[in-house]
Amino acid sequence: MLRKLTRTQLRGFALSHLQGVQGGICPLCQQRIDPNERGGMVVDHDHVTGEVRGVLHRGCNGAEGKVANAVGRYAGLGMSYDKIVPWLERLVIYLKQPGTGYMYPEHKSAEEKAEAARVKKNKAQAARRATAKVRVMLPKGSQ
Repeated sequence: MLRKLTRTQLRGFALSHLQGVQGGICPLCQQRIDPNERGGMVVDHDHVTGEVRGVLHRGCNGAEGKVANAVGRYAGLGMSYDKIVPWLERLVIYLKQPGTGYMYPEHKSAEEKAEAARVKKNKAQAARRATAKVRVMLPKGSQ
């Protein structure tokens, strides 16, 4: 059975947990959490059970919520962490595996992007030169 914290106990719990259990580090981004930074840390909890999971940076907590919502909604799993977590674990395994050795048709390599930018820049310069040349050739008053 879970023990419910009161609002007045929450900050003390967060500080104690952050230092004692987490060593002052956000478990998601692995960066130090400054407890004196206003709004910098939040107590993360499961929105279904209410159980506190830990103390996170506000941004990391927001990202966790957005990822869980996106997976639940777009993968059609609903908001059950029992379904979301295994899906995310499989996603990590999938993303770590080697690729197929084939490139997607519309993807451009860094060299192709640089070449496209160079061509675009040259076309824009040519268009500006042509416009300037036309203006020089036009009779006064028609510019």
